[in-house]
Amino acid sequence: MNRIHTCIGGLALTFCVLLMAEGLRAQTGAGEIPSGCEKWMGEDYLPDGQDYTARLNKNNTARFHTVFYGGNRYYLAACSNIEAYPLIMKVYDSERNLLFDNTKHNHTPYWHLAFTSTVSCVVEIRVDAEEHMDQLVRLMIGFQKPRKAE
Repeated sequence: MNRIHTCIGGLALTFCVLLMAEGLRAQTGAGEIPSGCEKWMGEDYLPDGQDYTARLNKNNTARFHTVFYGGNRYYLAACSNIEAYPLIMKVYDSERNLLFDNTKHNHTPYWHLAFTSTVSCVVEIRVDAEEHMDQLVRLMIGFQKPRKAE
């Protein structure tokens, strides 16, 4: 009887370990966290310190909500590990007015935006693919360093 309990306990432990490993795999899922957004940011910009990483939804879209403060110039970059399709990056204000669309600029992965007033925005990153792309995308936002007075 003791051997049966030991065997069942060992199987239960193995099952728990496998279940935890599957849970970790599901959290990271397909692909790794994209890198490379930093390579386009010049020395004049500082990252805002936020992590904007999301998995594409069933419509191959990820949305990031942010606030851009008036009187500042920002750097935005979109990156992923998807090589077959270019990323589409669009910036909308809170009333869904389109402020930027990278398809009008040859799908550039980065752009600089200046704001004269504070605006709540949605940055949308999308892949124009027929099938669902179970991948992570990343947005990087930086702000321009203040210029030193001469």
